[in-house]
Amino acid sequence: MKRVPGRLIQIVLIALLMAIPVPASAQGAPTVTLEASDTHFTFGSPTKLSGTITPATDAQEIHILDDDGARVATAQTNRSGEFSVKLEKPRSNMNLRAEWAGTLSDVVSIRVRPLLDVKLGRTRLFDDAGAWGRISPSTVGGLVTVQLKRNGRVFKTHKEKISPAGWFRTKFSVDKPGSFKVIASHDDGDHMPAKSSSKSSSTPLPNLSSGSDSIYVKLLEQRLKKLHYKVPKPNQHFDFRTSDNIIAFNKVQGRSRVSYVTESTWRALASPKIPKPKFSWPKYHIEVDQTKQVLYRVKKNKVISIMHVSTGAGSATRNGTFNFDSKLAGYSRKRLYHPSFFDGARAIHGWPEVPTYNASHGCVRVPMWQATWIFSKVEIGQLIRIYHS
Repeated sequence: MKRVPGRLIQIVLIALLMAIPVPASAQGAPTVTLEASDTHFTFGSPTKLSGTITPATDAQEIHILDDDGARVATAQTNRSGEFSVKLEKPRSNMNLRAEWAGTLSDVVSIRVRPLLDVKLGRTRLFDDAGAWGRISPSTVGGLVTVQLKRNGRVFKTHKEKISPAGWFRTKFSVDKPGSFKVIASHDDGDHMPAKSSSKSSSTPLPNLSSGSDSIYVKLLEQRLKKLHYKVPKPNQHFDFRTSDNIIAFNKVQGRSRVSYVTESTWRALASPKIPKPKFSWPKYHIEVDQTKQVLYRVKKNKVISIMHVSTGAGSATRNGTFNFDSKLAGYSRKRLYHPSFFDGARAIHGWPEVPTYNASHGCVRVPMWQATWIFSKVEIGQLIRIYHS
């Protein structure tokens, strides 16, 4: 009997051992992986989740779990142990794991940017401009920041609540001319930051004159009234009363004493010189600036009313401090309308013609439509101060 070499016996034994099946439990612990086709996207887009299990086993159920362990999707493996599933429209940031046979994959972080849109309405000087928009998904709550930019710089900022349906709305007062747009932004920690910009909108600065009829006339009159010019109830019609107040405004600003409105008038109205009284005493009195040809009602050291007037030619109206000593409702013998006398025969009174310069015989002329009003504000004994500035 021949003797078999030891080296050959070793080779045969190794071959026999390799042919014996090894139980699955002896092949190593089961594992599962997970990855996403896209981890950063805008709401409304799906992402594909995929992974592999080992040992590779067909028809195994894989659960996709969120931070709270809630199941958000389920997939099945193929013969190679691979699986995939589409996650439709994730609504917020999530940390996901795949679970199989009690084993969890590494975390895959999904980041969702809300879908944000914002629009800006008409931007008219001295009017409110509306801004509105929507954010999706509608479950996004909290606040949205809306910035109004003027000529490329942040002009005003509002923070607005988001409605349950995802809508938000605000309005900005436009008190300077320029080119405007709104920027909306949202960042709540549960989503990626979102931002949206509207189209640009510029403020019209139209020419206006007697006979003009538009919303811009009303905005003009509202602005004059806010600046304490004696404007009746603002409306859309540019008439003689509007003209008188434009003349008064131009006088105070040191501009040409015209009665119509141009682009430069709008710009002056947006950044006006605010008149200050020359005298602080008494607390209530009337001042007449003969240089500017305007009348001020003064209360507690502030100008509360401004009127276009015409004083005496040359030096017919004397500078000084006087008391009102008599009043007459209606017309005087010299056709002075609702005169309030302060220096002999001199008075504040209505007159059909009130030019932009000093043209009276010594009185302070005011437009007829303002005469009864200023008459009602004068009391016997009150002071009137007249001067050149």
